[in-house]
Amino acid sequence: MVKLSLSPLIAASLFYGAAMTPEALSAYCNWGPEGTGASSTCELQSDGSHVQGGDYCNVGQTNCESGCGGRWCLNDDGTDGPPGPTPPTPPTNGPPSSVLTATTTRYWDCSGGACACSYIPTGLTTNEPSHCHSNAMFAAPSGNPYGATYYGAAAISATLGGGNWMAEGCGKCWKVTGTSNALGYEGDTSTLVLKGTNFCPDGNPMCRAGAHFDIAAPGFDVLAYSFAHECPTREPEEAEGFAACGTWLIDDNDPDTNCDCSLFKSPTLRAGCENFYSLKWDNPTVTYEELTSCPPELADLHCEYPYATEGNMPDTCASNDFGEVTSTTSSSTSATTTVTTTTPPATTQPPPSTTTTSATTQPPPTTTETSTTVTTTTTSTTPATTSKPSGDNCCSWYVV
Repeated sequence: MVKLSLSPLIAASLFYGAAMTPEALSAYCNWGPEGTGASSTCELQSDGSHVQGGDYCNVGQTNCESGCGGRWCLNDDGTDGPPGPTPPTPPTNGPPSSVLTATTTRYWDCSGGACACSYIPTGLTTNEPSHCHSNAMFAAPSGNPYGATYYGAAAISATLGGGNWMAEGCGKCWKVTGTSNALGYEGDTSTLVLKGTNFCPDGNPMCRAGAHFDIAAPGFDVLAYSFAHECPTREPEEAEGFAACGTWLIDDNDPDTNCDCSLFKSPTLRAGCENFYSLKWDNPTVTYEELTSCPPELADLHCEYPYATEGNMPDTCASNDFGEVTSTTSSSTSATTTVTTTTPPATTQPPPSTTTTSATTQPPPTTTETSTTVTTTTTSTTPATTSKPSGDNCCSWYVV
């Protein structure tokens, strides 16, 4: 699921095809030599062009500075930058920097997901899996080599290796660093390690644009954008908890309202809700790096097909409570593998009008065999299966 914090004007232009151009605004979104707005001087590049983002970043100052991390530069009738020619085609990979950036959102739809990190609740069929509770965010071990506050899970875009069923990004891990941006809580930087446990498809415009993490956060699914919100039927006993924070920073800009994680009965889900809420992340842009292996606490979490049932659910699906441990993972387990960056979306396509679109609108792969993910202490392999299960189990967002 996804939640976009857009003004009515920007939302209308973004979703219904009326995105304003830089020419109409006589302004543009710019990044400096360090790939940040702070390093921008609104000057021309050596070839005489401006460094710009796509329609999303150029639609206005709020999108540029809050959503894209750029500097809003004025042209003809402003003071920050010189008039420029008609802007060139925006670079597809965003700010010119060796730092990898990604967009984020949050979700928890109980739909099972595209990486089989799920189980079958009692009384339901094999086509009705629900997320393993262990996908919820939990405290990282003290002394971990990543400097992470929390470990967790996310639905990942195709750029990060996501796909409809058992794609190569399933089971991979990333170090992700972002800064709180909720009103009154701005400026606190936190680092997470996130494991790919689901697919965020191109129906989410941010996922279509590039690297994106739809962070698994119990209680934070926004029904207006959820691809397959199945919580009321798959885990009705937790219905209050799953609805506890879905309108956080949507119905009200006060970050201290519209979220009550105590409504969860499961301590694992409640902790996951509280941990994400404590970040005060309202879909910030983050920096990230792919790890060569997952920390063992994440590698050990249950992802397997055929699905486990609630009656024989592994402990690593039911819970992620490892107690207070000191990490012994070598700090050499992280490595940046590319030097490209990504930007928020440039799209004018509206979201679909229904949440019942079948995940089979995209054909399943002919095989689900993927490479083995190895950690310093354990090996996690993908399930041995040659077909995608039927049902609406894939993805954290509408499939268009």
